[in-house]
Amino acid sequence: MSTNWLVDLVPATRPKRVAYLFPHAGAGVSAVLALGRALAPDPHPVAIRLPGRETLLDEPPITDLPTLAKKLAHAIRTHAGGAQTILYGHSSGSILAYETARTLQPHTPAALLATSAQQAPGTPVHTTAGCWNHPDNEFFAQVIADGYLPPELLNTPDILQIIAPALRADYQATHQHLTTTTHWTPLTTPILTIHATQDPTVTPQDLTAWSTLTTHHHTTTHITAGHNLLRDHPTQLANTLHHALP
Repeated sequence: MSTNWLVDLVPATRPKRVAYLFPHAGAGVSAVLALGRALAPDPHPVAIRLPGRETLLDEPPITDLPTLAKKLAHAIRTHAGGAQTILYGHSSGSILAYETARTLQPHTPAALLATSAQQAPGTPVHTTAGCWNHPDNEFFAQVIADGYLPPELLNTPDILQIIAPALRADYQATHQHLTTTTHWTPLTTPILTIHATQDPTVTPQDLTAWSTLTTHHHTTTHITAGHNLLRDHPTQLANTLHHALP
């Protein structure tokens, strides 16, 4: 895998704690940059950038989520170098963060898994099956309804064409993983779920169900906000994560 999958958001030193930030569908470093800067210097922030976006635009997106998780777990073990590991995922990035945490077990378990704006694995899936194969107008309408893109982007077709392959791949990877997996392994890692109280895409019950995915403790924190916490409330989100750190 490319070493560019992990991007240090501030100059690297020898941190004791490293936070790996998993953005939402189709997104890359830019989506988590403000959060990372608000978290620094402790924990040291690192963005996850997958193929098919930003400087990896020429690399084909990967639609198999377990494959992504295995590659990321291997890269994180090497990158962390013994530092305490925190994983944070926003929206569909939460599912990849969970699978990465599961893959890190049992030898190098994460110290914390934090998720926001995402239903727990094992709950009914809200996204539409096959929407990633729909025509552009239908697909982007679905993405906007799910809160991943602002409606004004419909007026920028050139940008939409650039981000469409990664968006479609992430939708497919997440939906197929959630709907075909029959057993979800609980983590030994504590889980924090962050509930954006004005987010219509996730119910409180969806978030409570994360408690079944850890043998450690599970807590939920509420933020008065809509779905896109990364864009609208990065500082408040960083404060919430700081408060929950072990």
